Amino acid sequence: MKKMDFNDVIQLAAMVGIIASLIFVGLQMRQSQRIALAAQAQQRAAMLMDRSNAWLESGLDFQSIHFEQNYDAVISESMTAMRTSAHQSWFLYENDYEQYSLGLMPDDIWQAKLRGIDRVYNICEVRPIYQSRASMFSDNFRAIVESLPDKCPSK
Repeated sequence: MKKMDFNDVIQLAAMVGIIASLIFVGLQMRQSQRIALAAQAQQRAAMLMDRSNAWLESGLDFQSIHFEQNYDAVISESMTAMRTSAHQSWFLYENDYEQYSLGLMPDDIWQAKLRGIDRVYNICEVRPIYQSRASMFSDNFRAIVESLPDKCPSK
């Protein structure tokens, strides 16, 4: 068996170093992409919340006009606020799911978010908000929500 000389050892160490550096750079790029995707989701949620707040501040019901195209709906101020709050909760929870699925939210925080999702999903007066938005959620998020116990009576 031939003995490796000093130059061979140096070259081998250099190759291992280069490979390790490339792996590290790849992992950093992957992490940066996840963070960028999460930032985009966060920005979309913030924009949609601002949009729904504008409707609320104008005394308009976002659900009636935008989702139901009912321009003459008479909804009480408190119910309008509740319906807008439900929309905003879904904006937040959808974003939270995105953060979690990208590995940017710890499991214990996600479990707390699931309890919040369960609460909003089971406020029966605003279940139509979820139903009107469900088709816009990712399949995975919708599956999580719809796997929760349904405490609202069937109509």
